[in-house]
Formats: sequence, C-alpha cells, structure tokens
Amino acid sequence: MSTPTTLIEYTFHWLTKLPKAAKLVLWLDPYSLLDLTNDLVDEQGKTWQIISYRGDDFRFRAAYRDYDKIQPLIIWIRPLLGKSNPILDLTYLSDFLNRNDGILDIQFENILSQLTPFKAWSSDLANHNNIIASKLGELTQAAESFHKITAKSVLNSDDLKILLLHVEQPELSLELLGNIPRQIPHKLVAWYLQVALVVSTSKVFSPALVEFISSLPISIDLLELTPPDLIRLAYVSYAGSTFKASHVSDRLIWLPRLSSQSLEIFQSALDFLQENHTYWQKLLAKAEELITLEQIDSVIKELPAKPQEIASRTNLAGIWVAAICSAINAGIPLQEFDQAIYTSPPLLGNYLDVANTLQQAIAISHKVDSHLSKQCPTFDNLSTLIDWYRTQDIHSQELRISRAIRGVLNLKKLSGELLEKIIGQLRNLHSDWRDFLNLLDKNLADLVTGSHWANFCQHPRHSTQFLSDHIPNQIPKNTNVWFLIFDGMRLDSWDLVIKPALEKYFQIEDKTYLTSLPSITDIARIALIAGSTPDQWENASGLYVKDHNVLAGKRFKIPPDRRKEELQIVVRSETIEGQLRLGLNDSDAKKYNILIYNVSDDWIHNWRDDLSSLNDFIQDTLVKSIIPDITSRIGSEDIVFLSSDHGFVELERDDQIKVTQIDKYDVRYRYLKTTMSIFGRSVSYGSNAAYTYRLAVGREWFNRPDSNNMERFTHGGISLDEMVVPGAILKPLSKQ
Repeated sequence: MSTPTTLIEYTFHWLTKLPKAAKLVLWLDPYSLLDLTNDLVDEQGKTWQIISYRGDDFRFRAAYRDYDKIQPLIIWIRPLLGKSNPILDLTYLSDFLNRNDGILDIQFENILSQLTPFKAWSSDLANHNNIIASKLGELTQAAESFHKITAKSVLNSDDLKILLLHVEQPELSLELLGNIPRQIPHKLVAWYLQVALVVSTSKVFSPALVEFISSLPISIDLLELTPPDLIRLAYVSYAGSTFKASHVSDRLIWLPRLSSQSLEIFQSALDFLQENHTYWQKLLAKAEELITLEQIDSVIKELPAKPQEIASRTNLAGIWVAAICSAINAGIPLQEFDQAIYTSPPLLGNYLDVANTLQQAIAISHKVDSHLSKQCPTFDNLSTLIDWYRTQDIHSQELRISRAIRGVLNLKKLSGELLEKIIGQLRNLHSDWRDFLNLLDKNLADLVTGSHWANFCQHPRHSTQFLSDHIPNQIPKNTNVWFLIFDGMRLDSWDLVIKPALEKYFQIEDKTYLTSLPSITDIARIALIAGSTPDQWENASGLYVKDHNVLAGKRFKIPPDRRKEELQIVVRSETIEGQLRLGLNDSDAKKYNILIYNVSDDWIHNWRDDLSSLNDFIQDTLVKSIIPDITSRIGSEDIVFLSSDHGFVELERDDQIKVTQIDKYDVRYRYLKTTMSIFGRSVSYGSNAAYTYRLAVGREWFNRPDSNNMERFTHGGISLDEMVVPGAILKPLSKQ
C-alpha cells in the first residue's frame, strides 16, 4: 500500500487494515489534529459513526445510547474542553478499552515510527503538528531520502527543521539543506548563495528559512540581505574581480554594502562556487534577470578599462552588451570594433540572446566592410567570377545583413534610441553593399551579353549543362532518376537554409551554374529540363516545342513511344495543395522523375516582409512538407539531381526606370519584350522577336508610366542573385 499523503489519509489506511468484522475502534487524538464529521466512509465503502469524547462522560453516554448498534463506531477521544494538556484521561472508558477492535494513537511519534521504522524522531514533533498533518507523505519520503544522504537513523531537532523546510519548499533540496559546511566561513557563504539562488523568485526568505539560517554562523550584514541583493552583489563582485577592480559594489548606490571582512569572505565564496560550472552559469543568468542594463552600465563605468577592452575580456553577457552599447553610443561604427569582440569565448548570463544578436551585427559589418574597403574586382572569366562569388561568401551577405537587422529589431532590452543607431548603420551598410553588387552584376552582364552571348549559351557553367555533366549513359535496371527543381531558389537560401537541412538525409556534392536569360520561369526552367536554350527546343521531327515532357524525353533519350511509361514531370507542387503533398504513391515512381517544388517563386512576388523572414518561411515549408515528400519517394540506390531554375533580386523604389517607349504590356519589372535598343542589355534567341528582350542589370527595374506598383522581390534580369544557381548530386544516406 502506498504511503499516505496526509494524516486523514493515514487514518483511512489504518481502518482498511482492521478485520472486516471490526465494529468498535478508539482514536486517541491528544492534539486535536483531526477534523471529523458525524460519520465516515472508509476506503472499502464501510460507513463508521463517530462519537466525540472529551472527558464529558454523561454527554458521551447519552449519545452512545442513541448509537445504532449495528453500524460500526469510532470513539474520537480528545483532551478536556478548554484544556491544552495533551494527556488523555480514559478512566471512564474502561468498558470500551476492554472490548474494542483497535486503538489508533494519533501522535506523530507513533505514526512516523510506523511509516519509517528505522528512524528515531525528534521529541519536538508536536511543535509542528499542523504542517506534518497536511504533508505526512512528503515528510515520510523526505526522511527516507535524508537517511540515504546522511546515513542518519536518529533525527534531532535540526534534522526535523531541514525536513520540514524541504517539504514546505521542495526547491530546497535535501542535499543542499543536509550538507551545510558550518565550520568553513567561505564555504558556508557559498552554501548561503546557493540557497538564495534557489529561492530567488521571492524578494525575501520565508520565515521558516530565516529562522533556520539565523542559527548558522553567518555574519549579520550578510543575513540582512535579500536573495536578489545577494545574487546582484555576487555578479558585481565577480565583474570587478575580473578586471582587478576592488570594492566596485561600494560605489554603486543600488547595491547594499558589506563590511571589509564579510566582503573578503564573500569573494572567496565566489571563487569556490566557480568550480561548479553548472551552478555558476545559473547564478549569472539569474543575476542578469535581476539587474537592468542601466545598472550594468553603471558597473562598467567603474571598471578600469575602455568599453571595447571590457567586451573582449568579459565572459558575462550583460557586461559585454553594456560595453558594446556604450561604445556605439560614443560613436564607434559596428565595422570598427575589434574582431575579438565577436570571436570572444562563449558568454554566460541572461543577456546572451542580446549579445549573440549584436555579435552577428558586428561580424557581418566586418565582413561586408572588408569587401567595401577594397576596389571591386573585375573578372574576364565567368567561371572565375561565380566561383569567387561563392567562395568569398559574397552571395550570402545580403541575407546575413537582413537577419542582423531583423534580430536587432526584435531586441526588447535595448533603448529605442540605441536600436535606431544600430539599425541605421546596418541599413547604410546594406545600401553600400547593393552598390557593390551592382558593380559585380555589370561585370556579369558584360560577360553574358553582346559579343559574349553565343559563348555564354554554350558555356560549361550554363545551367543547361548541369545534367549533361553528371547523368550516366546507362541507368541500372532497378534505379530511378530524380531531378528535383526548387523553383526560385537563390544560392544564399541553398547554402544557409536548404542544403544544411537536406544533409541530414543526403550526401551532397554541388557546383554553381548560371541560369538561362531572361531568368524567368518560362525560359529558365524549360531550358534546365531540356538541357538547351530556346532556339534548340525541337521535337523528334525538328519542330519547335515548349512541352516539358517532349523536351525532357529528348534530353533523357527516351523513345517517344515509351515516354509515358518511363517519364513523369510533376508540377502540381506549384499549387498550395501540391506543395503540401505531391500526391504520388510509393509505386508511382517511374524511371525518370522530375519534381518541381515551389521553394520561393510563388511567394516572392507577393512577399512584403524582408529577406530574413522569407527564408524563415522557406525553411518551415522545406521541413514540414518538401523533405518528408522527397525522402518518402527516393530509394537508397536512386540517382538524384537537384537544381534551381532561377533566383531573385530585391527591388527598391528609387531604382525604377519609367518606360514610355513601348507598349506598357511589354514592360515587366526586370525585362522588356522589345527589339528596340533602349534600357538594359539585349538578348535574343535567333530572329524570332518573341525571344528578344532587354534585360535590367543589377538592381534597376522597369515600371510602366502609369503604375506605382512594385514587387519587393522578383526575377528576370541580369544579376548574380537571379542567375547563380546550384547544381547538386544527392546520394541518400543509409537509414538507421
């Protein structure tokens, strides 16, 4: 039978152990601990009448005459009315004493000796009757645990206080309360700090805890401090010792002061506590919950070092943040912080999220500034340009800047004025970076248009060459080929979001390619599938065709009469319904499968938020719907290719060009359908005017004369963001 949780539950358990025929029991309750009604139904459904006896023999006998002799009876015996003496006089109950079926002595010395038979309990149990009555089970279990920790079988008054403290405040562990280093001052203060951390949600110690701690040899000035004050003092003292600044706490009006002797012991206690790394981290984190950033700023003003030096030497997140904020307020630009500022050892404390956000802002500022401070390079080779674009991490900086701005915007612990300064710097950095990318995009345009156009269309890094580079001439009989096209996926999304997620399921080898121009779906995707530019889109009879299936069948060298049997192209994934599930069964795979997933393209044209939030959405879609669909289809021996048809570029209103020279319906954000030599660069696939365009370069974009509309993200022009796409080979990892 389980241990009863309360005194009343104990009495029910006791009744259950009686013989079924039991009809008369006596309950001796010298401290009047029970609160009973006129009858009681025990755990077996048996109803007991209750008659109270308090030395009032005549009243009791009168009540007993009216008692139903068939129904079982409990005589509840308590001290005389008006008397506090716990001694019970049973002189007039001798007839009941001679014929009862059981006597229950309701004194905790008796009860606890039965529940914990190996224990000898303190004689002052009666001083704590009320709490013991309500927490009998917890006290019993605590006694069992305490015995295992201390090996004590005889519990004195202090031990009882420890057990009662634990059952009243379970967060105070028996290990903590039962191992008090009373004889070593600094270890005792360290113990006291641990207690303060445990109860730090309260502004004061509970009365029982105050009484218990007051009996310990701790100096009065420490005992007078509240838990929050103790923790704040520990934080400031540690910060001061790190920079060899003594008595910092004495110079802060928001902290209490200690005597020199107490402060010395306190500092020794902190040194001792640092040996317990887990506890120390909790203490620092709790301290930073209790200290405002303004208070931490007052701490760093007392340290003998400049803000940048403080930030590079501290391991406290709050101190780091306050130092950085002080430097920013003093006018230091993000990119001029020392590199050690954001590559320092891991920080501790409750301001860690703020510190991480600011570190990312400083790091991206450094990275971008390192490129902006040099002359933008010029390339005369496409392969060299796009390899440098990726290896130098040029492609990911715009997303990293957007993430940094988003992170700073979400900070709630910094002042609005400071946030405006940081965000203003990051936005200026973003603007300068766009100018830098525009120079690279003009270089790209020079290498893919004009006299270079024909060579670009046949270039080995043209996306039409991706499958040709890797697809084997012979496909094993039981192996299927999967070509996954992630519609609208930029290279930064691939490297920072999508590839890391896929690497849990696939071994990946990839290389960068350049998409067809204009970088729009109707050309870029079909060219990717066909393995050729629009001027070569022909069926087996040599007739022009745009049909995905015909061009893919020709690309995979599938005879026309076997195309339906061996090839499928699933484009339903472009719709919301298809995005959630392609709708294929396990048996639906064919020899050649092209699955088109909407990773970005359907979203970007209507997206109004920033690049960071867009990639968060991409990641969520990838994890929830795309990856489960992919992994459920592909076999361990299948051949898997993955690419994107195009990327996209972010537009700003100041970069628009109003186009009045041609019909407004031939004006698109990133290209013009015209043979006229007006804005942008010209590209043409043969003499067919339907495939002749003028393309925007960099971040410029075209607008109709009567329109104020603008898509924030779009594609179709010449830029590295739109044109550089990954071509990847995915090898399924063996399933565990």
